[in-house]
Amino acid sequence: MKKRLIVAATAVAAALAVPCAPTDVIAEKSAPTAVEHIFTHELIYDTARAFSPSNRLRDSFDKDHMTAKEFSALLSSLYEKDYVLVSTVDAAVGDITLAEGKRAVALSFDDMTYDTVGRGCVDKIVFDGGKLSDYTRDAEPQVTRCRENVTILESFIEAHPDFSHNGARATICVNGYNGILGYRVTPSSRVSDERMAEDTAQCKKTVAAMKALGYEFASHTYYHKYFDGMSAADIERDLDLWDKYIRPIVGDTRVLCFPSGLHNAKAAKFAAYGRHGFDIFLCVGSGATDYERGMTNATFVYRKPMDGTALRLYRKQYSHFVDTAEIYDGTRHRPFSYKGGYY
Repeated sequence: MKKRLIVAATAVAAALAVPCAPTDVIAEKSAPTAVEHIFTHELIYDTARAFSPSNRLRDSFDKDHMTAKEFSALLSSLYEKDYVLVSTVDAAVGDITLAEGKRAVALSFDDMTYDTVGRGCVDKIVFDGGKLSDYTRDAEPQVTRCRENVTILESFIEAHPDFSHNGARATICVNGYNGILGYRVTPSSRVSDERMAEDTAQCKKTVAAMKALGYEFASHTYYHKYFDGMSAADIERDLDLWDKYIRPIVGDTRVLCFPSGLHNAKAAKFAAYGRHGFDIFLCVGSGATDYERGMTNATFVYRKPMDGTALRLYRKQYSHFVDTAEIYDGTRHRPFSYKGGYY
């Protein structure tokens, strides 16, 4: 493939996250557009639960997640600042050309496992009544389109169809260790065979509906273990499990998203990814190494995290996207002035 390198315009520290109308019509073509890449994890919709002192995960939630309110405000700000949503894969393998004055942004959503039921995140993504929706068993109403990244994005595009270029949606980066999208589709989910079969069938329908809307899927590895700490045998096993249980549901993909963006491309074990069909790699941080720039069979995409930590630390660096202080959810348990980093 033609080698291209997509690098986020602003360096950031490595981080550990109403039917669609016709797309953007190009009246005047300009030079190929640089693409900004942003990612989130699952959103927090119930901040009282997520940030409760009784929730042992509240620090992690505060550090690594956005709230639904913040994500909605982010989309509005991107739209007001003339950003247009583009495909991650299209941006990696070809030039993106937009109408004059428009700026390109690609979104990716990491993890998307929903293995913290009852702690302030939704339970699963469903296709309900012909629309992509989010489901939470112990909430009222149980089904909405305003609690999770994909459903908020769908609602936003329905209201602002020109935000999506050529039908672009986000890239969904899924693990496998406890299923995907809230469905327990793998043996490591520790559910009965009957439950796993039922969830697999339902998940396939939801994924098909998402792909029909324009969502792309990527591997976020099976176990969400860090590449740098894994042996070659560990990586092969992880790849085999993802291929066996997740690829049959989401389909073939050439995109792999490194957990926390951590990787060492020089390692010989890196070649295993190519053997499994991956040649576009989603990373986090300050940009590509000289070694990566010299690779002709892989594209490294560097993304900016959008989470509680980034909102507090990167107000100046993210000002071209959004005023992070303005959208900061005041129901978080840490004030905006808190300067603690990812580690």
